[in-house]
Formats: sequence, structure tokens, C-alpha cells
Amino acid sequence: MISVISIINNDAIAKQFLLQGLSWQNTRYDLILINNRNSLYKSAAQAYNEGSAKAKGDYLMFIHQDVLLPSRNWLKKAEESLSALPNLGIAGVAGMLQPTFINDFDLWARYYTLEKLNLSKIWYYRYARGNVFHGREKEFWLGKFTSKVLLAKTLDELLLIIPARFFENLRFDETTCDNWHLYGVDYSLTASQKCCDVFVLPQSVVHFSTGKVNKAYFKTLAKLIEKHRSEKIINTTIYPWSTRPRLMELQIRHFFSKGWLARNN
Repeated sequence: MISVISIINNDAIAKQFLLQGLSWQNTRYDLILINNRNSLYKSAAQAYNEGSAKAKGDYLMFIHQDVLLPSRNWLKKAEESLSALPNLGIAGVAGMLQPTFINDFDLWARYYTLEKLNLSKIWYYRYARGNVFHGREKEFWLGKFTSKVLLAKTLDELLLIIPARFFENLRFDETTCDNWHLYGVDYSLTASQKCCDVFVLPQSVVHFSTGKVNKAYFKTLAKLIEKHRSEKIINTTIYPWSTRPRLMELQIRHFFSKGWLARNN
């Protein structure tokens, strides 16, 4: 059984997306809704860690309130896929593959060149995987559609599934991820370091929001990079970040120069 765990701060959104999709399911599930209408929690990691204590399922599914599971057998298929993955650390529905590169500067130079030529979609088509449709118009995201379970390097936070037994020994890091960003990326990297696998599932979801990047994101990013300094690059669904301080500073300047922070606040 899957325990569905979600942080709720907007009842209308939750009813229209998360709860509607769950009402269609043809299998048993455990539901834990975490009340954050009055901003009781300072971070997703804190809220999810607390909520997980009430879970009864074999798998814990941490899902945003604005995600719709569009098929009746979504949970049933997910559980079947998960049970066939013996070395599972964490799974999701959107993630990034590990890029191939000569060095981290070469990798970012490739991304930067594509972005300057307005061809950054090529980057995501090559490295991003997941069947995610965004907004009311249900537009497909920038990644590549997948029809099978795939190994990934990092996962997007919109939907994460972790075996309950594994989560008992490795919870979300409330110190590194002390706001609402990058806790899925951090967990993915940590699971890999513990020799467990990270997967993208071939199941479609509708995600109403496209996410926000604000100043808090960069505060968490700095701590994430310090924690995972052994990684040459942290490839996220937002941007491929270098763990080298000088190069990361150039990347952040480039990010700000494009006005992406202002547009997402």
C-alpha cells in the first residue's frame, strides 16, 4: 500500500487536483494531509518528516497539492513498478539524467551556448525525463517522454516515492533544506551516495504550477552544494549547477541577468 502525504495550504486547489485524482483510484491507499494553511511549518522537509510518522503504507508518496493523478489505476501501477525495483532509494515522475561531459566547465559551456542560441530545450530533451503536463492547458514540460522506468540522478519535488523502511533511516534533511526547495534533489543525491538507485516512473501526471524560484532557492542551493561538493555538477530541472564556487557564481549571475528570478517571484 502507498501512503499519500501532501502539504495543504489551499483547499480549493487540493480538491481540484490531488483529491480529485485520488478519488478515482481503484486500489487501497493511506492518506495523510498536513495542514499548513497558517504557515505552521517552515519547510517541506519538516512537514513531510512529521507527516510520515502517521503513515501506514509500504511506500511513502510525497506529492504537491496541485498534482493530479489522471488514471484510475495510477497508484496500482506505481506500486507494481516499485515492487520490481530491489535497490530502490527514491522514485519520482520527473527527473534529470547524469550528463556526460569532459569537465564541469565544459558541461555548463554547452548549456550556456544552447541557451544563448535559444536552444536550451535541447538540453532538457537530452537529459530530462518524465511525463508531466503543466497548467490548465496541460502543456508537456521540456523533458523527454518515457515509456519505461529509468535510472536518474536527481528528481523534481512535485512527486516523490520512498520505501517506508528506507525513509526510517534516511529522512529529509531539515538543516540543508530549511525552506521549500531542493529537498528532492538532496534526497536523490544522498540515496545515490548510499548505493541506492534513483528512478523516474513512466506514469503521467498533471501539475498545475510550474514552480517558483526565489531567493530562498539560492540559499538552499548554497548549502546543497556544500553538502554534495563531491559532485561536479548538480543537474536539476531548473538549471545544471556547478559545485565549483567561481563557476556557480557565474551561473547565478547569468540566471539573474535573464530575469528568471523576477519572473518567478
